[in-house]
Amino acid sequence: MDKLVVCLIHGYAIGGGLQLALACDIRVCTRSARMGLPAIKEGLIPGLGTFRLARYVGLGRAKSLIIRGNMIDGAEAERIGLVDHLVGDDTAFEEFENWLAEYASSNSAGCRASKQMLADCFDLGWEAFFHKYLVLQEKAVAAPDFAEAMDAYKAGRNPRWE
Repeated sequence: MDKLVVCLIHGYAIGGGLQLALACDIRVCTRSARMGLPAIKEGLIPGLGTFRLARYVGLGRAKSLIIRGNMIDGAEAERIGLVDHLVGDDTAFEEFENWLAEYASSNSAGCRASKQMLADCFDLGWEAFFHKYLVLQEKAVAAPDFAEAMDAYKAGRNPRWE
């Protein structure tokens, strides 16, 4: 999916709820949010969240979270890189809207192509990655968003993405 997906974790994100959040590009959460993958306590593997979790927090931290099956709060999730932004409990929705606006202002064809590149950064070898970069960059330069960005820069205004 080339669309930017941003989520707010406010309350609990346990098991499948956390796995859904891990599938998002940007995760915002409240300090009091509680999250974890407790499947190990049921004798199960915590689904495919294991794949994404290790990429976001590193193998060691992922092992600790999964093998212990414990819950963490929003502050700890931010500290280990599980979430990108921490917001106040009482101002969560307002702050989330501000983050959405900031990310939306950058949601150009170049942003979407960058998302594709980042999705492959651990899986492709250098040559394949570089080739993909060249192909996507050529498309980005030819896209209307690039012309809009140049026009906006010359006019001293923010670009208006399609």
